[in-house]
Amino acid sequence: MSLKIAIQADANVLSNGEHQSYSKRWFELAAQQQGIEAVAVDVFAQNIIEQIAACDAFMWRYDPSALPRLYADRLLHAVEDGLHMPVFPSRKSRWHFEDKIGQAYFLSAAGFPIPATHVFWTRDQAVNFCDTTSYPFVLKLANGDKSSNVQLVRNRSDALYYVEQLFNWGCVSLGYKPASKGRLTLRHLRAAFQMLRGQNPYGLNPYVNLQHGYFLAQEFVPNNDFDVRVTITGDRAFVFRRFNRPGDFRASGSGRVDWDPKQVGEDCVRLGYGAAHKLGSQTLTVDIIRRGSELVIVELGLAYASYAIRKCPGHWVLDGAAESGTLKWIEGYMHPEDAIFEDFMAEIRRAKNVTNEPAQGERTTA
Repeated sequence: MSLKIAIQADANVLSNGEHQSYSKRWFELAAQQQGIEAVAVDVFAQNIIEQIAACDAFMWRYDPSALPRLYADRLLHAVEDGLHMPVFPSRKSRWHFEDKIGQAYFLSAAGFPIPATHVFWTRDQAVNFCDTTSYPFVLKLANGDKSSNVQLVRNRSDALYYVEQLFNWGCVSLGYKPASKGRLTLRHLRAAFQMLRGQNPYGLNPYVNLQHGYFLAQEFVPNNDFDVRVTITGDRAFVFRRFNRPGDFRASGSGRVDWDPKQVGEDCVRLGYGAAHKLGSQTLTVDIIRRGSELVIVELGLAYASYAIRKCPGHWVLDGAAESGTLKWIEGYMHPEDAIFEDFMAEIRRAKNVTNEPAQGERTTA
């Protein structure tokens, strides 16, 4: 039985200059296998539903910025629940993506260890927190990758600056720090002038979300020079350490990576598996730090750079429950695109009740 897989092309240029395309690899893998036809679709065409409906499944590795992400979620939802068709990423895999508030609520409800996290939905609540809390604390926007919307707030004055931003005009980034007391920058003067004219000083574009009406504060956990990223894809766990940026507490986006698996304890691997299993996700990134002797999860993710996984010298495979199952180390490099494609083909076969064995060459390693 032949399977037709609708695939939307993706292309990204990473911060290290590498050109990345998951879809290109998926087309290559489909061409290597009998019984699988990859069909290029255009998600921005008026007849996109008809294009996808003619196939058996749909894959789209979309960009995390606002316009493609919000559209992709709508289209994937329509295909998954309207056409009752397997999709990548599935709802369980993507609902938390670029939503740190949703992640905090989920991790807390599911009983996972996280830094103390507070979400305030009124200005008064946020101001009261800033008046009574200990400093520093970490302020986050709900979305933003590579730590772009994460700031360490060191004092009440800076905290109230962000309160006014988030409960008045809103903002699209925490990339700019407040001016020091008694000192205004040209940017702040320009913003004040625009506000006096009734204009929003924070320009918008289709690729960012205006953040407004909430205040997400998280405990600052000191003495962490790195975090551990565990990437779960199916039954595989790829692990590495990411060291902080120089003079900074943030590791995401630093580019300072250690791929030695001996430096990552099995407790981190099991915690990553636990989150992935609880979500039922096809693939998931779990960022972990230590609070004393305790592991805590600081963030979940869906999109990740292929090269970071390809440089892992092997991966873990779990047999059984996250807490008590057997972990086995598998030596060898692997493309994450291959792992995703292999798992998704198996998912489609189960959905279509296709009992034939995968064609030789389905598991492809780098």
